[in-house]
Amino acid sequence: MWLLNIIIAYCVLLPAARCFEMNMTQYYEMPQLYDFDDYDRCLQEYGAGTYCFVRAEVQPNSTAAAWRAIQEISKYDRHHFDHRQLYFGLCLHKCEAQLAELDSNARQKLQTGLLTDNAKVNVYLQLFDMEASNRARYNNLTNACLNWRLQQRQYEVQARSVVEYCDTAATAGKVSDEDDLWNVSFYVLVFVLILLACLSSLIDLHLKRRRHDKMLKERDHYKTPPRSLVTRLLLTCSIARNWYRLNQEPNGKIGRELRFLDCFKFFAMFLVIFAHTNWVIYEGAISNPQDPERLLHTAAGTLLISGSLITVTFFVISGLLLTINWLAVTRALADGKLETWSFGKYAALFVKFNVFRYIRLTVPYGFVVLLSGVYFENAGGPLWRHIYQREQLACRKNWWTNLLFINNYVGTDERCLLQGWYLASDTQSFALSLVVLMLGHRFSRWSKQIYGIVLGIFMVLPAVLTYVMDYYPVFLPTPQTQKDSFIGNTQFTEFYTSFQMNFGSYFCGVLAAIAYDQLSVRQYKLRELRSFQFMWFTLIPIGVFWLFTAHPIYQHYYAETPRLWGALYATVQRNLWGFGLGIFVVGMAAKVGWIIRKFACLPIFRILGRLTYGAFIVHLLMARLALATVREPIYFGTGTMFAYIFYVLCASYLGSLVLAIFLELPVSSCLKLMR
Repeated sequence: MWLLNIIIAYCVLLPAARCFEMNMTQYYEMPQLYDFDDYDRCLQEYGAGTYCFVRAEVQPNSTAAAWRAIQEISKYDRHHFDHRQLYFGLCLHKCEAQLAELDSNARQKLQTGLLTDNAKVNVYLQLFDMEASNRARYNNLTNACLNWRLQQRQYEVQARSVVEYCDTAATAGKVSDEDDLWNVSFYVLVFVLILLACLSSLIDLHLKRRRHDKMLKERDHYKTPPRSLVTRLLLTCSIARNWYRLNQEPNGKIGRELRFLDCFKFFAMFLVIFAHTNWVIYEGAISNPQDPERLLHTAAGTLLISGSLITVTFFVISGLLLTINWLAVTRALADGKLETWSFGKYAALFVKFNVFRYIRLTVPYGFVVLLSGVYFENAGGPLWRHIYQREQLACRKNWWTNLLFINNYVGTDERCLLQGWYLASDTQSFALSLVVLMLGHRFSRWSKQIYGIVLGIFMVLPAVLTYVMDYYPVFLPTPQTQKDSFIGNTQFTEFYTSFQMNFGSYFCGVLAAIAYDQLSVRQYKLRELRSFQFMWFTLIPIGVFWLFTAHPIYQHYYAETPRLWGALYATVQRNLWGFGLGIFVVGMAAKVGWIIRKFACLPIFRILGRLTYGAFIVHLLMARLALATVREPIYFGTGTMFAYIFYVLCASYLGSLVLAIFLELPVSSCLKLMR
């Protein structure tokens, strides 16, 4: 009863806990974050016109109202952009015309200097090192031009600046005149995949027509595997057969009991797309930054911040599936015999598990990495290179960190496919969990102690690291952090994406699978236990409540969270979410949940769940394609936001469908033949 009272009180007080009111009069005294000239007109009207994307940083001037406003607004850095950082899209013909009437002394006064000491900007400059000649040529002109505009608008401040890149009519939308080895490799691979799919489909069609069994339906042919191993191999790329394979019902008791996980994966993926699409919008240009800033001061802002817990869902599911697979393999190999396995047998299994997983994940992942680095003609725009080409350059430079699954530790400022950090952390958790499971199998008498020690270590470790390294208690993707694409953000690199901070949640999935296995072996009817059903349904409101527990920390502006309490919350927030999710999954596997379970087991989620991995690795590519071509700052509103989210969701799953039919499912079929 006391828990219910706390939840009710929290829900009543939470909406009222809005202790910040933005002074909009003061807000409009600041320079706009974005000032873009007409991109297409600049390149089309002036023939040989040049358009430059320029980064600027406002310099202190305590006598200016604009600077005082910048200081006041930007000090709430958890919720607001850094309004010192300005972004200009300058048509140089227009700049020259504006400065033409000024004498040399007046132009000299507009020169504030180069922006050279901003580490985040320098990352972009290093990636766009081919723009060095344009910077040498246009830095002074663009600095004078943007300071003239600040002066004309009576802001009474000046800014240092640097050119990130420049476009001309001849180069806009193009990167190179000739296809290089990277592009050629991609075209060859696509041609080979299409050729294999066509040949395999034709062979499959020929075999279907040779059948003389009139009772056999057409779809039954594609669902029935051939007897010959060679024929199976030839049919792995058949389009029709892969479609039916994508839609086939789960086999066996375990597959049927866990089919609700497809629904979990889809809705978790939807929330990931929701968050990442908003991030790419932040990375672009927004005409009304004050609205998302004000939103973050509300309970809805706390919910958005706590949404990072959604990745815990994937970790728990991954740990669960690994353990179920491991238990199935050990039972099959033991075949009812009690024997002690040799070290060599464990080593062989460890290698086999990791190699098969590496091939299954890396082949489609590597294809998307290759695709992300392909140069192609595009519609261009002032932000195209800032949002999309930066990803192309990072993938061409650091692709190897993705394929080795170390990109959560190496090359973190120049990430290719930023969401790939999860695959790296998951891979590292997979390997360690497999070692722990092997130890538990080898020393079965002490397996509970082994699992308990491992869980205890990784439950406590996040608290220790948060305390020692003085991390913020929750992962905090501030507007400016997202705008800078998490470059130089230790909170993201060390606190959020590192393996050691996530393994506790992963291991909760491992323990959930062990609990589920024991319940199945003993045929324990968990759904008939009313106390468990009550606890299971109680987890739903508790989970919603848990998302808001960060509110007192996140919305506490005027004092730092005590270091000890912050460290405790850092470990409790994620790990208890993972632990509760593990209990929730075990309950649903035991057929607890009534209408919720029935909904989660609908056939539509069977396909969507299986396409989730492909959607995960392509969704940021789709978001960047949609948002990199904008010509001017967009209005950040609910309608605009959900329009982009809906597009990215649909495009990602359609892209995943193509990837699954032509690559992911053929690879999976080949791996099954190798077992």
